[in-house]
Amino acid sequence: MSRLQKMDVSLDQIRGLVLEVFKSVPQSQYVRVCSDVAQLAVSKGLILNIGNNNSGHFGREYVLDGNDEDRVREIIWNLIVEGVLMIGINASNSEWPWLKLTDYGHSVVDSEMPMPHDPSGYLSSIKQDIPEIDELIITYMTECLKAYRINLLLSSTIMLGCASEKALLLLIDSFINSFHDEAKRKQIYDKFANRMIKRQFDELTRSLTTIQSSIPKDISDGLNNVLLGVFEMIRNYRNDAGHPTGVTISKEQVYANIQVFIPYLKKIYQLINYFKTL
Repeated sequence: MSRLQKMDVSLDQIRGLVLEVFKSVPQSQYVRVCSDVAQLAVSKGLILNIGNNNSGHFGREYVLDGNDEDRVREIIWNLIVEGVLMIGINASNSEWPWLKLTDYGHSVVDSEMPMPHDPSGYLSSIKQDIPEIDELIITYMTECLKAYRINLLLSSTIMLGCASEKALLLLIDSFINSFHDEAKRKQIYDKFANRMIKRQFDELTRSLTTIQSSIPKDISDGLNNVLLGVFEMIRNYRNDAGHPTGVTISKEQVYANIQVFIPYLKKIYQLINYFKTL
């Protein structure tokens, strides 16, 4: 067995490895999880200078650096608090170090969409699909995911709404700037200037409806559902969360909103890039 050097990666990246391990092995124990994370890290090239001991079975040749073992343990306890993992696997092994995915945990690791419990993977997915993504959107989404993981659902909802609003404002700017005639551009600008976001959204909706037939089909397909419908849904939840209404928002709903945000964001940037070509 080879003791590995400390991984030069973030806690969120190691969290992604832990979740990937539990997707393959839904019940385990702490030492085995550390071993499996070590093997996974080596297979992904996250650890250099591992020597020549590369043969063998999954997770059996490598031992994590002590600091990384501590980080794995910290992540496991966070996942327990978040309801993804439980302590114990059955009546005979009901205590630490035995660990098992909860029913909710199974839905998390089995999801085909990027997971909010894996913030590094979620944000990497966005950046891979949209390399030009605005950094302020990433900032809001980072806060959104942090809040979600510790069950601050109202805060998470508000941050998601801020990210959505920033994306929409970028789309509106690109739409206005697609008009090359200065007088026409000023006329369009005045329709949006100094308006509340709902008024700007309604104006954009009307404008997109009039030109939808001229937008390439791969962009216009799903425009109403993916763009317009999701923005309204996220905005309504943000309004409920951001005002003293007493409305509660379920974790399942916030989870669903975070997942649909990615195709919504991709549709916005498709339109932004289209308007830049006009």
